[in-house]
Amino acid sequence: MRTGARLAAELRRAWNGSPWHGPSVRDVLGRLTAADAATRSVRGSNTPWQLVLHLTTWVEVALCRIDDPAYDPLESMNFPEPRARDAGQWTRDVDALGSTIERLAQRVATMSDAELDAPVGARGYTYTTMLDGEAQHLAYHAGQAAMLARSRDVAPLLAPAPVFPLSAIVLAELVHRYLYAAAFFPPPIVGWTLLASGGGLAAWAYGHFVRRRTPAVPWVTPRNIVSAGPYRFSRNPMYLGFLLAQAGVGCLRHNALYLVLLLPTWAFIHWGVVRREEPFLLRKFGQPYRQLLDTTRRWL
Repeated sequence: MRTGARLAAELRRAWNGSPWHGPSVRDVLGRLTAADAATRSVRGSNTPWQLVLHLTTWVEVALCRIDDPAYDPLESMNFPEPRARDAGQWTRDVDALGSTIERLAQRVATMSDAELDAPVGARGYTYTTMLDGEAQHLAYHAGQAAMLARSRDVAPLLAPAPVFPLSAIVLAELVHRYLYAAAFFPPPIVGWTLLASGGGLAAWAYGHFVRRRTPAVPWVTPRNIVSAGPYRFSRNPMYLGFLLAQAGVGCLRHNALYLVLLLPTWAFIHWGVVRREEPFLLRKFGQPYRQLLDTTRRWL
């Protein structure tokens, strides 16, 4: 393969392909809203939006230096602020970066090996080195943007699901001890059966998250959809396991309030977790998750 064709393919792959190092620049930027892109995570740092404009500047620099090796950008062009901070401007700036990369790729693809092996004026490196550096520069800042996107690419839950049964347990114990003793005495086998069933179901579901190499905790971005094992008959078997375990502990503690609080616990999980997860997962995974919605019940 000619050097120019290799470099052009490398630039396109970094922008919107499948680079070896991870997601493409386009994929990473697609996870960010305009508000996310304009957010400065650390005082004095650049925003993701500034990174996009910075990348656009330096792809333009490479284009300019092909014709004028002495070209240098103005300092104000390095990490500029966006003209506006609305969704339309964010889309235009991201598209402008993609267009600039494509213009550079098209230009590089026409260059001969001799032209690419020539030095860039008096800068001490060749055009091949400069253009390899452009692809590396894209990968470097894509990694920065991905770290910023990762903390935002999660479902907006009211709280992690285990918080609600644990809160119910604490409330049931406090009320039982200080306000009203709602004692009842089911056979121990009932409590142990419910507890074992709930714990086993949650563990079974968690094991399939591990097999699919996707995090089960809600504060980390999911990587894959889980549809095997207990997920064949319920989209939320882990949450069902929590509810069964709550009922089982209530039976073993002889505290009927555990059972009374099952409905509020389910309601908080349903509206505070499940109904917030579903639109997020549909946006993230698209048709594969839509198929899961169409073929598997939410609960039972």
